Formats: sequence, C-alpha cells, structure tokens
Amino acid sequence: DNCESSDKFYADSVAQCGAVCAKISECQHWTYGLEDGGNKCWLRSSDAGREDSPGYIAGSRTCAPPEWPACVEKDVILRGAGQYAVFADVTPYGKTGGCFNDDCTNTDKFTSPSMDDCAFTCHKVEGCTHWTFGDDGESTKCWLRSGDGGKEPKAGSVGAAAACMPLEGFGAGAAAPAPRRLAEAPGNTGCWGGGYTFELCCAESFGDLGNPRCWDGQQFSFANCCIPPGRQEL
Repeated sequence: DNCESSDKFYADSVAQCGAVCAKISECQHWTYGLEDGGNKCWLRSSDAGREDSPGYIAGSRTCAPPEWPACVEKDVILRGAGQYAVFADVTPYGKTGGCFNDDCTNTDKFTSPSMDDCAFTCHKVEGCTHWTFGDDGESTKCWLRSGDGGKEPKAGSVGAAAACMPLEGFGAGAAAPAPRRLAEAPGNTGCWGGGYTFELCCAESFGDLGNPRCWDGQQFSFANCCIPPGRQEL
C-alpha cells in the first residue's frame, strides 16, 4: 500500500493510466485492467513482458490523451463556415438554452458554463471532432464542429479537438445524461480487440449511445456491440 514507490495504482480510466505514464520519464509502456475488484494501472519500462490476457489493455507512453488544458488553443474561434457545424440534440446532456433558433434538439451551439463542459459534450456527440468556447455577448457558449477549417482569431475564445478534455471525461467522472441500463458485460464479444473493450465503449458514463469514438457507423455501433446478440436492453 505504498503509493510513493509503486508500479501500480487504482485508475479511473485507460486515459488516466496513459496520462500518468506519459508524465513519468522511466515509464515507456502501461497496462490497464481489473485486479482485486478494481481497475488498476501498471507502469512498465518496456513491453518485454507482454502476454495475452483477455480484458486488459496496454499501450506505449505516446498512447495517451493530450495534456489538459495545454491542448486548448487560446484566442481562436472555430466557425461553422458552411460545412463544419455539427447539429445534434443536446437536451440529453442538460443543454436547454442559447441554441440555434432556440431549438436545443437540433443545434450546433448552446449555453455552457465552462470549456470543460463544452469539451465533455463534444466528446459525447457523434460527429463532433472539435469544439470552441467563448462569450457571444449574452452568455458563454459552446459550438460543436466537425473540423477546424473555420478557425479565425478571436480574443478570449478558445478551441480544441474532441480528445482535448479533462481526464475525468474519459471515465466515470464525466458529466452524462441519465444512463440506460445495459445487458451485462461483455456485450457482443465479437466487437472487442485492438484496445477496444466493453468498458471503454459501453460504460454508462457515456450515456445512451456509448462512447462515440468506438463506432464506425457500420459494423461497430452501440446496438451491435453493447447489447449481446439475442438479448434486449434491461
């Protein structure tokens, strides 16, 4: 139980595990998985001890989310420019004001209290690859974007890619709409591999459609992967 000199610790998410490894010079690889009833992270100097182990995820120190908030670009705004606006129903995420045409069921913008909140929401909205946050004169707002091609200078506004957010956004700490209950793990076992797991893609913290970063819109989707074949949602 000495975390001042340890190669492992309890971790909230894969992202947190990778981020910790990236900050420790001796750590070149990491592993994330279940031990003693909780998710843990192991820090390694190499991958020489690699073994097949179902349910575990491993990566190099370069496989980590960007550092928050250093990844946020300051004094820019990402315009829709006629092609980059992502329209979505943001009401499941508690967004009820400041929306396009006052319709928060089909909008690319909404009132947001912070860039953290903006980043979390973009991460959950399918098709959102970038976000921008700033003051529109009435309130602070978040805009959802599918790219940064409409980038323009604007003092006081900020923008970033969807992966740029606080670490809790990658795990159970993320703000999320009321979760749907899923059939028990591991869902459709044919979906998991290459670092993708039931926990990473179907965790209740991601809300009704799971983690959008896991889906390709074809074979891999919430319905195909998070619900076991032949089973209904509980």
